[in-house]
Amino acid sequence: LNEACSSGCGSFIETFAKSMGYTAEEFARLGLFSRYPVDLGSRCTVFMNSSVKQAQKDGAGVEDISAGLSMSVVKNV
Repeated sequence: LNEACSSGCGSFIETFAKSMGYTAEEFARLGLFSRYPVDLGSRCTVFMNSSVKQAQKDGAGVEDISAGLSMSVVKNV
């Protein structure tokens, strides 16, 4: 694990998916259809959460948020 809090990423994605009404698996699959993944950086999930909320306010689709979260986790590990 790196210094950017990567240990909480999996549980963050699962919790976020549930808050949107999806299982983690369904949420992950939606990311496959993303055209514009949201750039959430590769920081701690506390900061990613703020970025996700801003992306939602900006009108980002669930598939783009899912892809962005997946990419952030990969960068974070």
